[in-house]
Amino acid sequence: MDTYTIAEAARLVGTSRGKLYQAIRTGQLQTTPGGESDQAMTVTRAALRAAGFPVPEPAAPGTPHAPGQATPVPTAAGNPDGERQRDQGDRALIAHLERALEEARERELRLLDLLAHLTGQRSAPPAAAPTASPPPAAAAARPPLSGLREQIVAVVRQHPEGLSPQATRTLLHVDKDLRATMKGMVRSSILTRRAAGQYVVAPDW
Repeated sequence: MDTYTIAEAARLVGTSRGKLYQAIRTGQLQTTPGGESDQAMTVTRAALRAAGFPVPEPAAPGTPHAPGQATPVPTAAGNPDGERQRDQGDRALIAHLERALEEARERELRLLDLLAHLTGQRSAPPAAAPTASPPPAAAAARPPLSGLREQIVAVVRQHPEGLSPQATRTLLHVDKDLRATMKGMVRSSILTRRAAGQYVVAPDW
């Protein structure tokens, strides 16, 4: 069973690494189970084909060249330095886009919080005379969570002792550094910092 890194798989099927990461996050493309948390994610040829990517058939070993056919000459595409530079450029672009997307989601959640607060103020009845025991206020509607935040809440809730961003990243099998995301979730009152680097789900969630 052929196994490839994300960069190798992208070159094999002729697509970008960003599309493969997106397919992994949505569950369309399954990564290879097992492996250490500090190792790069890998996928198999069968998983790529099951996800709908055009996977070329492997060339039979020892296949002779046709008579008169010249032996392929390595081109600049096979230059390790050039490939490494392209991979670094791809990683930088993906990291930039992910940060921009996360910031946009943060702004959206803050706007939803503000809208829910303003809507609650407008719909509240005029203040009446205090009673002996006022009923508890209804909880404000929770803003919707992004896919990544929803996964973080689900896995952290399973660990009431608290999880670090690195441990959460390992359990979710994602490449992204989750420290900034989980700090943003603390500011949105979704998570609570229990200790240095340890987060739990906020009581209201």
